[in-house]
Amino acid sequence: MAEEITVSMAVEVSKDGIKDSLSHIGVSVDMSGGDMTHKTQIVGTSEEQLVFGEITTPGWFLAINRDTTNFVELRAATGVADLVRLNAGEGCLFRLAADATAPFAIADTANCVLEYLLIES
Repeated sequence: MAEEITVSMAVEVSKDGIKDSLSHIGVSVDMSGGDMTHKTQIVGTSEEQLVFGEITTPGWFLAINRDTTNFVELRAATGVADLVRLNAGEGCLFRLAADATAPFAIADTANCVLEYLLIES
């Protein structure tokens, strides 16, 4: 079967009378693997690896910071610079590189709930 995943992304900005937007809606993507995981993880103020379960070839990754106050940052590996910042209520969507292992997350000043869906590549 082909094109099992549909991805949509859109951003609109309006400030001081200036508007712009970019969207990429309804892109169909093949899923060569057969597994996915959708979970929540409590992320503390010390970095911790995200739990990917049995998935060994991660692909599309959607994450949402469910906290109402604090931010969460994602890192490509332990001890490296922060790569993604999710303020309270924000999310991100991207495809992990073929050689990616599980990324790490760290909360700002208090534990945060990070909800994510990972689809095997």
